[in-house]
Amino acid sequence: MKTCIFGGTFDPIHKGHIHIAKNALSQFGLDKVIFMPSGCSYMKKDVTPAIHRLNMLKLALEGSEGFEVSDLEIKREGYTYTKDTVEIFKKENPDEELYFLIGTDTLFMLEKWYEPEYLFDNLIFLVADRNDENSDKKAKELSERFNADIRFMNCDFLDISSTKIRQDICAVNYEEFEAKDIDSKVYEYIKENHLYKALSDAEMITILSSELKESRLIHTLGVIDTASALAKAYGADVRKCEKAALLHDCAKYMPKDEQIEICERNFIKLNDFERKKSALLHSKAGACLAYEKYGITDTEILDAIKYHTTGKPDMSLIEKIIFVSDFIEPGRTHSDKLPMYRMIAMADLDLVCMNVLKDTIDYLNSLNEEIDSITLETYSFYKELISKR
Repeated sequence: MKTCIFGGTFDPIHKGHIHIAKNALSQFGLDKVIFMPSGCSYMKKDVTPAIHRLNMLKLALEGSEGFEVSDLEIKREGYTYTKDTVEIFKKENPDEELYFLIGTDTLFMLEKWYEPEYLFDNLIFLVADRNDENSDKKAKELSERFNADIRFMNCDFLDISSTKIRQDICAVNYEEFEAKDIDSKVYEYIKENHLYKALSDAEMITILSSELKESRLIHTLGVIDTASALAKAYGADVRKCEKAALLHDCAKYMPKDEQIEICERNFIKLNDFERKKSALLHSKAGACLAYEKYGITDTEILDAIKYHTTGKPDMSLIEKIIFVSDFIEPGRTHSDKLPMYRMIAMADLDLVCMNVLKDTIDYLNSLNEEIDSITLETYSFYKELISKR
Protein backbone atom coordinates (compact mmCIF):
# COMPACT_ATOMS: atom_id res chain seq x y z
CA MET A 1 0.00 0.00 0.00
CA LYS A 2 1.41 3.36 -1.06
CA THR A 3 0.06 6.12 1.16
CA CYS A 4 0.85 9.82 1.00
CA ILE A 5 0.35 12.30 3.82
CA PHE A 6 -0.53 15.81 2.73
CA GLY A 7 -0.12 18.08 5.73
CA GLY A 8 -0.79 21.77 6.15
CA THR A 9 -3.03 24.32 7.77
CA PHE A 10 -5.57 24.21 4.87
CA ASP A 11 -6.88 27.60 5.95
CA PRO A 12 -8.93 27.25 3.81
CA ILE A 13 -8.43 24.27 1.51
CA HIS A 14 -8.52 25.44 -2.12
CA LYS A 15 -8.49 23.98 -5.62
CA GLY A 16 -4.72 24.22 -5.80
CA HIS A 17 -4.38 21.76 -2.92
CA ILE A 18 -6.71 19.30 -4.64
CA HIS A 19 -4.95 19.75 -8.00
CA ILE A 20 -1.58 18.85 -6.47
CA ALA A 21 -3.01 15.84 -4.61
CA LYS A 22 -4.66 14.48 -7.76
CA ASN A 23 -1.40 14.72 -9.66
CA ALA A 24 0.51 12.97 -6.89
CA LEU A 25 -2.08 10.20 -6.81
CA SER A 26 -1.77 9.49 -10.52
CA GLN A 27 1.93 10.15 -11.17
CA PHE A 28 3.29 7.98 -8.37
CA GLY A 29 0.64 5.25 -8.37
CA LEU A 30 -0.48 6.07 -4.86
CA ASP A 31 -3.33 4.18 -3.27
CA LYS A 32 -4.47 7.18 -1.27
CA VAL A 33 -3.63 10.70 -0.19
CA ILE A 34 -4.43 11.59 3.39
CA PHE A 35 -5.11 15.28 4.03
CA MET A 36 -3.96 16.02 7.56
CA PRO A 37 -4.68 19.51 8.94
CA SER A 38 -2.20 20.76 11.49
CA GLY A 39 -3.15 21.12 15.10
CA CYS A 40 -1.26 23.46 17.43
CA SER A 41 1.61 24.06 15.04
CA TYR A 42 4.85 25.42 16.46
CA MET A 43 5.45 27.26 13.18
CA LYS A 44 2.00 28.76 12.57
CA LYS A 45 -0.03 29.89 15.56
CA ASP A 46 -2.39 32.43 14.01
CA VAL A 47 -4.69 29.98 12.26
CA THR A 48 -8.42 29.31 12.17
CA PRO A 49 -9.63 26.86 14.85
CA ALA A 50 -8.89 23.27 13.87
CA ILE A 51 -12.53 22.16 13.90
CA HIS A 52 -13.36 24.59 11.08
CA ARG A 53 -10.36 23.61 8.96
CA LEU A 54 -11.22 19.94 9.43
CA ASN A 55 -14.86 20.49 8.49
CA MET A 56 -13.90 22.45 5.36
CA LEU A 57 -11.59 19.62 4.28
CA LYS A 58 -14.37 17.07 4.67
CA LEU A 59 -16.71 19.19 2.57
CA ALA A 60 -14.16 19.80 -0.19
CA LEU A 61 -13.13 16.14 -0.46
CA GLU A 62 -16.57 14.57 -0.06
CA GLY A 63 -16.97 11.80 -2.64
CA SER A 64 -13.39 12.11 -3.99
CA GLU A 65 -11.88 8.69 -4.68
CA GLY A 66 -8.40 8.16 -3.24
CA PHE A 67 -8.63 11.01 -0.74
CA GLU A 68 -9.07 10.75 3.01
CA VAL A 69 -9.05 13.24 5.90
CA SER A 70 -7.26 12.57 9.18
CA ASP A 71 -7.70 14.39 12.49
CA LEU A 72 -4.55 12.81 13.96
CA GLU A 73 -2.68 16.08 14.42
CA ILE A 74 -5.54 18.22 15.65
CA LYS A 75 -6.32 15.65 18.35
CA ARG A 76 -2.82 15.85 19.78
CA GLU A 77 -2.39 18.32 22.60
CA GLY A 78 0.43 20.86 22.44
CA TYR A 79 2.81 21.41 19.57
CA THR A 80 2.50 18.98 16.68
CA TYR A 81 5.66 17.73 15.03
CA THR A 82 5.70 15.83 11.76
CA LYS A 83 8.15 13.35 13.28
CA ASP A 84 5.58 12.36 15.94
CA THR A 85 2.85 12.07 13.31
CA VAL A 86 4.97 9.79 11.14
CA GLU A 87 5.99 7.67 14.12
CA ILE A 88 2.36 7.11 15.12
CA PHE A 89 1.36 6.33 11.53
CA LYS A 90 4.24 3.85 11.06
CA LYS A 91 3.29 1.97 14.22
CA GLU A 92 -0.32 1.65 13.08
CA ASN A 93 0.57 0.85 9.46
CA PRO A 94 3.98 -0.90 9.52
CA ASP A 95 3.72 -2.39 6.03
CA GLU A 96 2.74 0.75 4.14
CA GLU A 97 5.17 2.68 1.95
CA LEU A 98 4.82 6.23 3.24
CA TYR A 99 5.11 9.38 1.15
CA PHE A 100 4.87 13.01 2.21
CA LEU A 101 3.66 15.74 -0.13
CA ILE A 102 5.25 19.19 0.11
CA GLY A 103 5.76 22.35 -1.91
CA THR A 104 9.12 23.61 -3.13
CA ASP A 105 9.15 26.29 -0.42
CA THR A 106 8.96 23.55 2.22
CA LEU A 107 11.81 21.67 0.57
CA PHE A 108 14.17 24.44 1.66
CA MET A 109 12.95 24.18 5.27
CA LEU A 110 13.01 20.41 5.76
CA GLU A 111 16.40 20.20 7.45
CA LYS A 112 15.14 22.67 10.10
CA TRP A 113 12.20 20.46 11.00
CA TYR A 114 12.22 18.54 14.25
CA GLU A 115 14.44 15.42 13.94
CA PRO A 116 14.86 15.61 10.15
CA GLU A 117 17.01 12.45 10.09
CA TYR A 118 14.02 10.39 11.22
CA LEU A 119 11.84 11.94 8.54
CA PHE A 120 14.30 11.25 5.74
CA ASP A 121 14.73 7.66 6.97
CA ASN A 122 11.00 6.96 6.94
CA LEU A 123 9.47 9.09 4.19
CA ILE A 124 9.63 9.56 0.46
CA PHE A 125 9.12 13.26 -0.19
CA LEU A 126 7.03 14.30 -3.17
CA VAL A 127 7.64 17.89 -4.20
CA ALA A 128 5.05 19.91 -6.08
CA ASP A 129 7.60 21.76 -8.24
CA ARG A 130 7.08 25.50 -8.50
CA ASN A 131 9.75 25.79 -11.19
CA ASP A 132 12.33 27.05 -8.73
CA GLU A 133 15.72 26.74 -10.38
CA ASN A 134 17.40 25.95 -7.06
CA SER A 135 15.10 23.08 -6.09
CA ASP A 136 17.11 20.38 -7.89
CA LYS A 137 20.25 21.61 -6.20
CA LYS A 138 18.58 21.54 -2.78
CA ALA A 139 17.18 18.05 -3.33
CA LYS A 140 20.64 16.79 -4.29
CA GLU A 141 22.14 18.40 -1.19
CA LEU A 142 19.58 16.74 1.08
CA SER A 143 20.05 13.42 -0.69
CA GLU A 144 23.80 13.52 -0.12
CA ARG A 145 23.56 14.71 3.47
CA PHE A 146 20.61 12.63 4.72
CA ASN A 147 20.24 9.96 2.03
CA ALA A 148 16.86 11.55 1.38
CA ASP A 149 14.49 10.20 -1.26
CA ILE A 150 13.03 13.30 -2.92
CA ARG A 151 10.94 13.10 -6.10
CA PHE A 152 9.51 15.93 -8.14
CA MET A 153 6.02 16.03 -9.63
CA ASN A 154 5.18 17.21 -13.11
CA CYS A 155 2.09 19.37 -12.87
CA ASP A 156 0.92 22.82 -13.79
CA PHE A 157 1.19 25.25 -10.92
CA LEU A 158 -2.08 26.89 -9.90
CA ASP A 159 -1.34 30.30 -8.47
CA ILE A 160 -3.77 30.10 -5.56
CA SER A 161 -2.99 31.22 -2.04
CA SER A 162 -4.94 30.54 1.14
CA THR A 163 -3.58 33.77 2.56
CA LYS A 164 -4.91 35.77 -0.39
CA ILE A 165 -8.28 34.02 -0.18
CA ARG A 166 -8.56 35.03 3.48
CA GLN A 167 -7.53 38.60 2.69
CA ASP A 168 -9.97 38.86 -0.21
CA ILE A 169 -12.86 37.52 1.87
CA CYS A 170 -12.02 39.97 4.64
CA ALA A 171 -11.96 42.91 2.20
CA VAL A 172 -15.52 42.57 0.87
CA ASN A 173 -18.99 41.47 1.88
CA TYR A 174 -19.45 37.71 1.70
CA GLU A 175 -21.93 38.12 -1.15
CA GLU A 176 -19.40 40.09 -3.19
CA PHE A 177 -16.60 37.53 -3.00
CA GLU A 178 -16.04 35.43 -6.12
CA ALA A 179 -15.42 31.92 -4.81
CA LYS A 180 -13.70 30.57 -7.92
CA ASP A 181 -10.71 29.03 -6.13
CA ILE A 182 -12.55 27.14 -3.41
CA ASP A 183 -15.35 24.59 -3.41
CA SER A 184 -18.82 26.14 -3.18
CA LYS A 185 -19.67 23.99 -0.14
CA VAL A 186 -16.55 25.28 1.59
CA TYR A 187 -17.51 28.87 0.90
CA GLU A 188 -21.01 28.31 2.25
CA TYR A 189 -19.40 26.94 5.41
CA ILE A 190 -17.15 30.02 5.63
CA LYS A 191 -20.19 32.30 5.39
CA GLU A 192 -22.26 30.31 7.88
CA ASN A 193 -19.46 30.37 10.44
CA HIS A 194 -18.38 33.92 9.69
CA LEU A 195 -14.76 32.93 9.08
CA TYR A 196 -11.97 35.33 8.12
CA LYS A 197 -13.87 38.41 9.28
CA ALA A 198 -13.92 40.02 12.70
CA LEU A 199 -17.41 40.10 14.13
CA SER A 200 -18.54 43.53 15.27
CA ASP A 201 -20.05 43.95 18.72
CA ALA A 202 -23.43 44.47 17.07
CA GLU A 203 -23.11 41.17 15.18
CA MET A 204 -22.07 39.38 18.35
CA ILE A 205 -25.05 40.80 20.22
CA THR A 206 -27.36 39.70 17.40
CA ILE A 207 -26.06 36.14 17.67
CA LEU A 208 -26.21 36.16 21.47
CA SER A 209 -29.78 37.48 21.34
CA SER A 210 -30.85 34.28 19.63
CA GLU A 211 -28.94 32.03 22.04
CA LEU A 212 -29.41 33.63 25.46
CA LYS A 213 -32.57 34.15 27.45
CA GLU A 214 -33.67 37.78 27.65
CA SER A 215 -32.79 37.97 31.34
CA ARG A 216 -29.31 36.63 30.63
CA LEU A 217 -28.78 39.13 27.82
CA ILE A 218 -29.81 41.97 30.13
CA HIS A 219 -27.33 40.62 32.70
CA THR A 220 -24.63 40.57 30.00
CA LEU A 221 -25.25 44.21 29.13
CA GLY A 222 -24.97 45.06 32.81
CA VAL A 223 -21.63 43.24 33.04
CA ILE A 224 -20.39 45.20 30.01
CA ASP A 225 -21.27 48.55 31.62
CA THR A 226 -19.67 47.57 34.93
CA ALA A 227 -16.53 46.15 33.30
CA SER A 228 -16.16 49.28 31.18
CA ALA A 229 -16.37 51.53 34.24
CA LEU A 230 -13.86 49.43 36.19
CA ALA A 231 -11.49 49.28 33.21
CA LYS A 232 -11.46 53.07 33.01
CA ALA A 233 -10.94 53.36 36.77
CA TYR A 234 -7.96 51.00 36.79
CA GLY A 235 -6.41 51.83 33.42
CA ALA A 236 -7.20 48.44 31.88
CA ASP A 237 -7.86 47.91 28.17
CA VAL A 238 -11.51 48.96 27.89
CA ARG A 239 -12.16 47.14 24.60
CA LYS A 240 -10.77 43.86 25.92
CA CYS A 241 -12.85 44.12 29.07
CA GLU A 242 -15.99 44.89 27.08
CA LYS A 243 -15.45 41.93 24.73
CA ALA A 244 -14.81 39.56 27.63
CA ALA A 245 -17.95 40.87 29.35
CA LEU A 246 -20.01 40.54 26.19
CA LEU A 247 -19.04 36.90 25.70
CA HIS A 248 -18.58 35.71 29.27
CA ASP A 249 -21.88 33.75 29.25
CA CYS A 250 -21.94 32.84 25.54
CA ALA A 251 -22.04 29.10 26.34
CA LYS A 252 -24.54 29.41 29.19
CA TYR A 253 -27.34 27.49 27.42
CA MET A 254 -25.18 25.19 25.35
CA PRO A 255 -26.14 21.53 26.00
CA LYS A 256 -23.82 19.98 28.58
CA ASP A 257 -22.49 17.29 26.23
CA GLU A 258 -21.59 19.98 23.68
CA GLN A 259 -19.86 22.02 26.38
CA ILE A 260 -17.77 19.01 27.32
CA GLU A 261 -17.02 18.25 23.67
CA ILE A 262 -15.83 21.78 22.84
CA CYS A 263 -13.59 21.80 25.91
CA GLU A 264 -12.07 18.45 25.03
CA ARG A 265 -11.27 19.38 21.44
CA ASN A 266 -9.58 22.54 22.70
CA PHE A 267 -7.60 20.54 25.28
CA ILE A 268 -9.28 22.18 28.28
CA LYS A 269 -8.96 19.73 31.14
CA LEU A 270 -12.14 19.05 33.10
CA ASN A 271 -12.43 17.25 36.40
CA ASP A 272 -15.42 15.11 37.35
CA PHE A 273 -16.94 17.93 39.39
CA GLU A 274 -16.79 20.39 36.48
CA ARG A 275 -18.36 17.87 34.13
CA LYS A 276 -21.38 17.65 36.43
CA LYS A 277 -21.66 21.32 37.38
CA SER A 278 -22.99 23.50 34.56
CA ALA A 279 -22.29 26.66 36.55
CA LEU A 280 -18.58 25.85 36.30
CA LEU A 281 -18.54 24.13 32.93
CA HIS A 282 -20.08 27.00 30.98
CA SER A 283 -17.19 29.37 31.71
CA LYS A 284 -14.57 27.04 30.26
CA ALA A 285 -16.82 26.12 27.36
CA GLY A 286 -17.47 29.82 26.87
CA ALA A 287 -13.78 30.54 26.35
CA CYS A 288 -13.66 27.80 23.71
CA LEU A 289 -16.83 29.06 22.03
CA ALA A 290 -15.52 32.63 22.01
CA TYR A 291 -12.46 31.31 20.17
CA GLU A 292 -14.21 29.00 17.71
CA LYS A 293 -17.41 30.90 16.96
CA TYR A 294 -16.68 34.53 17.70
CA GLY A 295 -13.11 34.62 16.46
CA ILE A 296 -11.50 35.78 19.71
CA THR A 297 -7.82 34.85 19.83
CA ASP A 298 -6.63 37.22 22.56
CA THR A 299 -5.69 35.00 25.53
CA GLU A 300 -6.37 37.80 28.05
CA ILE A 301 -9.99 37.93 26.91
CA LEU A 302 -10.33 34.15 26.72
CA ASP A 303 -8.86 33.63 30.20
CA ALA A 304 -11.17 36.28 31.65
CA ILE A 305 -14.12 34.31 30.25
CA LYS A 306 -12.65 31.00 31.40
CA TYR A 307 -12.28 32.08 35.04
CA HIS A 308 -15.23 34.43 35.44
CA THR A 309 -17.13 31.92 37.62
CA THR A 310 -14.41 30.50 39.88
CA GLY A 311 -11.71 33.10 39.68
CA LYS A 312 -8.14 31.88 40.07
CA PRO A 313 -5.20 32.74 42.33
CA ASP A 314 -3.35 35.87 41.26
CA MET A 315 -5.79 36.93 38.55
CA SER A 316 -4.80 39.44 35.88
CA LEU A 317 -6.46 42.86 36.01
CA ILE A 318 -8.89 41.94 33.22
CA GLU A 319 -9.73 38.63 34.91
CA LYS A 320 -10.50 40.42 38.18
CA ILE A 321 -12.63 43.02 36.42
CA ILE A 322 -14.80 40.38 34.70
CA PHE A 323 -14.99 38.22 37.83
CA VAL A 324 -16.19 41.15 39.95
CA SER A 325 -18.41 42.67 37.25
CA ASP A 326 -20.30 39.41 36.87
CA PHE A 327 -21.13 39.50 40.58
CA ILE A 328 -21.94 43.19 41.13
CA GLU A 329 -23.52 44.39 37.86
CA PRO A 330 -26.59 46.62 38.46
CA GLY A 331 -29.16 43.92 37.72
CA ARG A 332 -27.88 41.63 40.48
CA THR A 333 -30.03 41.52 43.65
CA HIS A 334 -28.80 38.34 45.33
CA SER A 335 -26.97 39.99 48.25
CA ASP A 336 -27.61 42.97 50.54
CA LYS A 337 -23.86 43.61 50.44
CA LEU A 338 -23.91 44.50 46.74
CA PRO A 339 -24.22 48.30 47.20
CA MET A 340 -21.11 48.22 49.42
CA TYR A 341 -19.20 46.00 46.99
CA ARG A 342 -20.05 48.34 44.12
CA MET A 343 -18.50 51.27 45.97
CA ILE A 344 -15.41 49.36 47.11
CA ALA A 345 -14.84 47.94 43.62
CA MET A 346 -13.85 51.36 42.28
CA ALA A 347 -11.02 51.56 44.81
CA ASP A 348 -9.98 48.01 45.80
CA LEU A 349 -10.60 45.12 43.40
CA ASP A 350 -8.62 42.62 45.46
CA LEU A 351 -10.76 43.27 48.53
CA VAL A 352 -13.96 42.82 46.55
CA CYS A 353 -12.59 39.60 44.99
CA MET A 354 -11.93 38.21 48.45
CA ASN A 355 -15.40 39.11 49.70
CA VAL A 356 -17.17 37.79 46.61
CA LEU A 357 -15.32 34.50 46.99
CA LYS A 358 -16.16 34.29 50.71
CA ASP A 359 -19.85 35.00 50.02
CA THR A 360 -19.89 32.32 47.32
CA ILE A 361 -18.28 29.75 49.61
CA ASP A 362 -20.61 30.62 52.52
CA TYR A 363 -23.64 30.32 50.24
CA LEU A 364 -22.60 26.93 48.88
CA ASN A 365 -21.84 25.70 52.38
CA SER A 366 -25.32 26.78 53.50
CA LEU A 367 -26.74 24.53 50.77
CA ASN A 368 -24.36 21.69 51.68
CA GLU A 369 -23.05 21.78 48.13
CA GLU A 370 -19.60 20.70 47.10
CA ILE A 371 -17.19 23.54 46.34
CA ASP A 372 -14.65 23.31 43.56
CA SER A 373 -11.02 23.43 44.59
CA ILE A 374 -10.01 26.41 42.48
CA THR A 375 -12.58 28.65 44.23
CA LEU A 376 -11.18 27.61 47.61
CA GLU A 377 -7.60 28.17 46.41
CA THR A 378 -8.53 31.56 45.00
CA TYR A 379 -10.19 32.64 48.23
CA SER A 380 -7.13 31.57 50.23
CA PHE A 381 -4.88 33.53 47.90
CA TYR A 382 -6.84 36.79 48.19
CA LYS A 383 -7.46 36.37 51.93
CA GLU A 384 -3.72 36.07 52.48
CA LEU A 385 -3.03 38.95 50.11
CA ILE A 386 -5.38 41.25 52.04
CA SER A 387 -4.06 40.07 55.43
CA LYS A 388 -0.50 41.04 54.52
CA ARG A 389 -1.32 44.67 53.81
